[in-house]
Amino acid sequence: MPGRLQNKVALITGGNSGIGEAAARRFTQEGAKVAILARRETEGRAVQDAIRAQGGEITFLPCDVTDRAAVEAAVAQTVATYGGLHVLINNAGGGAREMFPAESDETWNRVVGVNLTACFLTCRAAWPHLIKAGGAAIVNVSSLAAVSGVSEAVLEKFPTLPSASYIAAKAGLEGFTRYIASLGGPHHIRANCVRPGQILTRRLTTAAGEHVFARHFEIWQLLKGPGYAEDVANAMLFLSSDESRFITAEMMNVDGGAAAKL
Repeated sequence: MPGRLQNKVALITGGNSGIGEAAARRFTQEGAKVAILARRETEGRAVQDAIRAQGGEITFLPCDVTDRAAVEAAVAQTVATYGGLHVLINNAGGGAREMFPAESDETWNRVVGVNLTACFLTCRAAWPHLIKAGGAAIVNVSSLAAVSGVSEAVLEKFPTLPSASYIAAKAGLEGFTRYIASLGGPHHIRANCVRPGQILTRRLTTAAGEHVFARHFEIWQLLKGPGYAEDVANAMLFLSSDESRFITAEMMNVDGGAAAKL
C-alpha cells in the first residue's frame, strides 16, 4: 500500500536530532524522499545512515540555515538529487538563557536568525520549486511561547522561561506563515505551523532534567504524561499530506492541552 507521501520530496531543516530526526524517519516510512539540513555533520550523517539502513531514501546536507548562499545551494542540491520539492519543514531553531533587558545584541540576532530569518531564506529559495510542484506544503515549527507571554505564572507552567528573542521570533514566524499561506493559495501551496508544548527530546531533558518536566505534565496539561518528538512528527505528516489539502494558515497545538490553561 503506497505511503501518504509516496513520490513526494521533502526538505527538513534541523533534521539531525529531536523533532527533525523524528520527522525524517516518519516521512521516509511514508514513502517520501527526504533531504535533511543541519550544521552538525556527525549527527546528520548518523541519522542519514540509520534511515538508509532501514530502506529510507534520505540525504544529509551540511548547511547553516541562516546563510543565504548555503540555503540556496542546499535547496538546489535537493531538487537536483530527487527531481523536485513538494514539502518544506522549517524545524531548525534554538533559544537563549539571557533574559531581557540583559539579553545581548548578539544573542537576539542569533536567536531571531535561526528561528525566523532561516524560515524566510528557505521559503524564498524553495518557492519556485514548490510552485512547479503544482501542490505543496510548508510546515513551520513555532512554540507555545509565541502566544504565552512571560510572567511568574508562566514560569510555573514551563520548566524553562523563553527569552525575548525566542518569543519574538516565534510570534514573527506565525505571522510569516499566514503571509506565505495567502501568497501560496493560488499556487496550491499550503502553509501551516505546529506549536509543540513541552516535548521530551534529548536536548530538553539534558538541559533541565526529566524530573522538571514531570511536574509540568501533571499540573499544566489536560493529557497527563509526556509528549514525544514522534507526536510532533505525526502532526507534521498530516499537514504535509493530501489529507490536509483544505487546511492552510493554521497553528496546530501539539501540547497535551497545555494551551487551554494559558
